[in-house]
Amino acid sequence: MKIYQISGLGANEKVFKNLRMLPDFEPVNIPWLQPEKDETLQHYTERMAEKINTNEDFLLMGVSFGGMIVKEMNRFLDPKFNFLISTIKDRSEMPAYMRFSSHTGLHKIVPPVFLTSDNFLSYSLFRKLYSTKLPDLKEIFEFRDHYYLKWSMDRIVNWQNNVEMKNFIHFHGDKDMVFPFSKIHDAVEIQDGTHVMIMRRAKLISELINNKLENL
Repeated sequence: MKIYQISGLGANEKVFKNLRMLPDFEPVNIPWLQPEKDETLQHYTERMAEKINTNEDFLLMGVSFGGMIVKEMNRFLDPKFNFLISTIKDRSEMPAYMRFSSHTGLHKIVPPVFLTSDNFLSYSLFRKLYSTKLPDLKEIFEFRDHYYLKWSMDRIVNWQNNVEMKNFIHFHGDKDMVFPFSKIHDAVEIQDGTHVMIMRRAKLISELINNKLENL
């Protein structure tokens, strides 16, 4: 069975490279697309979903913004199961700083250079938010087009999705600085897990995912 994987904001499929899943399950990466001008998140999600073969059973897996996309896909797709990692399921789990930016439009005035600069991506924003010393951040955060990043940030902070999702499991780190665990409900807590625990705690997360896969 295929597991369609969607990475976090700006990240490529290397986010999932340390996962080791049961041999009967085939990981399939869904890469980020360049947003159309003023495209809605719903329409964008429908375009991403075009890579999914709905004529057979399938699973969805999303990390961070990718988890939000998975939740959006559940509006119109019927996956056998959903794996959510380091993400939020609805607006009630969104941190206060994102809600503040939604009301004030603060995210809209961030200069493009701060989103596309190698120095900024490698050493400032991602290292602080993800609380990590991963050496290959530039290899992972591949999608740095400033329109894609600004569009994504706007859709994240203004996200509204109250669709009930029954078939899911949510793994979330207790040291996640992007989406603090204190705001998260109905999730499996990962001790010492940061926002990029899918890479740093890949062995544990792989075991938890495989335990679920065995029972599907």
